[in-house]
Amino acid sequence: MSPSQGSDRFRGWSLLGLSTLAISFTLPGQTIGVAPFAEHLTNDLKISATTLSTAYLIGTVVGSLTMPAFGRWIDRAGVRKTMVAIATAFSFAVAYMGTVVHLWMLIFGFVGIRMLGQGALSLVSQTSIALWFDQKRGLAFGISMTVSAGVMSLGPLALTSLIAAFGWRWAWFIAAGCVLVAVVPAAWRWMEDRPESLGQLPDGLPPTPIESATKVEHYTVGEATATRAFWIMTSVMVVSSALLTGVTFHHFALMEAAGLTSAEAATVFVPQMVGTVIAGFLWAWLSDRLSPSVLLFSCQASLVGAHLAYAGAQPGIGAALYSLLLGLNGGSIRALVSTLYPKWFGTEHIGAIRGVATAFGVGASAIGPLIIAGGFQITDNYVQLNYVLAIVPALAMFAALFLKQPRRALTHLPPLDSGLG
Repeated sequence: MSPSQGSDRFRGWSLLGLSTLAISFTLPGQTIGVAPFAEHLTNDLKISATTLSTAYLIGTVVGSLTMPAFGRWIDRAGVRKTMVAIATAFSFAVAYMGTVVHLWMLIFGFVGIRMLGQGALSLVSQTSIALWFDQKRGLAFGISMTVSAGVMSLGPLALTSLIAAFGWRWAWFIAAGCVLVAVVPAAWRWMEDRPESLGQLPDGLPPTPIESATKVEHYTVGEATATRAFWIMTSVMVVSSALLTGVTFHHFALMEAAGLTSAEAATVFVPQMVGTVIAGFLWAWLSDRLSPSVLLFSCQASLVGAHLAYAGAQPGIGAALYSLLLGLNGGSIRALVSTLYPKWFGTEHIGAIRGVATAFGVGASAIGPLIIAGGFQITDNYVQLNYVLAIVPALAMFAALFLKQPRRALTHLPPLDSGLG
């Protein structure tokens, strides 16, 4: 549709809802969605937890390597076409997981659901939100993080119920059908690429001289990756991605070692959801109001607290506190990643820039389960392991102290001065 055909009604808020729906349905490709199947996969395929973690690592690493290409494709082809194609392929990948009978088939399945779900579908959905909002981006992502986290937090309970009722293979098929029916037709019918394609502007506001004067310049991928801010932000994200994925993947084993039953372990995801929802909205909202260094520092402090709190994660308030702190970290890092990259580097090449960052994040999530499995084999004690793991986000807190917004975004310096220091 040409700009002259645009309507007066701002479409950003409805497309925010559609993008949030798509993010929510990445659940089968997220660790929180794979975790309920872990024990069934090890039992039926007759593999160890370490082998399962290794397969997950291989699948996730291979999937992560495609993220820069997906990002460039999104920038070139637009959000609508890529979302439809990715969601369709993702639904088939999820269905395939219900057919695996050998280790190599499992690895192939993990490549599919991690690449297309956690990686590509999340990337295109968050890119859409970044394109439609500028001054209200923090609020928009806060709403999206809150809703999607709330929906996904119910996933383990829903999937556990499906597995109990229909078996783990049919649970995959049902999840695939939900993705195909809920996301693909909606994206095909209502998704739009950019506000400019409808003759609109981000936030639905008319341009003003002040807005034009303060607008952040659009970085290329090379310019963005030449800044210190990109690498500090990405490195901190890597820490959260690896450790959160690791403890979530082995959640039921961690909780059972702490004295919880499988049913109690499933309910522990509820306080994690509460933490994710609160932090997702709050940190996204604060991203326009506080220093990114302060926000990242506090984000990693919650992960340090979670690892230390595991020592007291007995049934009841102890397990709830541990889970709540994990949720605070997960919600806050997702919010900051979603808001800060487009705020710093503009939206012209945001798909490609986020694609590079996502590759590192998805790749880091690959090693998380293996870290927990291997660490437990070494320590034979999840409490001691969590004490050791707490050192990593503590180092990330220190790195966050050096985070500053790229200089070019603030002072409009020539492209060669990209904030390297």
